[in-house]
Amino acid sequence: MEPGPIDAPDPKVDIAAVNPWMLRMAGEVADGVHIHPIAEPGYLARHAMPNIAAGAAKAGRTPSDIAVIVPAMTIVGDSAHERDKEREQVRASLAFYGSTPNYAFIWDEAGFEGTTARIREKQKAGDFAGMAAQITDEHLAVFATESTWDGLADALTGKYAGIATRLVLYNALTDPERVERYGEVARQISRRSAAA
Repeated sequence: MEPGPIDAPDPKVDIAAVNPWMLRMAGEVADGVHIHPIAEPGYLARHAMPNIAAGAAKAGRTPSDIAVIVPAMTIVGDSAHERDKEREQVRASLAFYGSTPNYAFIWDEAGFEGTTARIREKQKAGDFAGMAAQITDEHLAVFATESTWDGLADALTGKYAGIATRLVLYNALTDPERVERYGEVARQISRRSAAA
């Protein structure tokens, strides 16, 4: 069966990438690249952006031809109590991702050498609470963005300006009661991007 030509533009193709060769391939052939949730700004500057640019150059493209989609983990609330619950959720998410051996270099280069090994040790023992306990407040400060609701759009824009084409508010859907607030943050960021 041959459907023949489709009377519509080609669909955009995005690729998820972490390691250098995947990032270069994304820069060469993809319309967009989905960055991993543990990609902190240092990793983006050292690895993601240069490799995307190298792939783009190989194909005669510029880095601006490729959308860079970055998931941003947030710890947000107007009181410490409100942020505490989300902080623990982010800690657990980071521990889950941190258990992947291929991502150890991200932790190591961010100044947290051995984090993956410690998390994996707890994982192998079936100690899931112990996995999360390996993620310190220092880890959270690097891999997440903590803010009040009124300051979140500014905090995210400041952290990812010049890097992310689009931000994905990673934990926006974890609490149905907060979806609208996250939606307003997304609209604020979108308006700022359009004005820039």
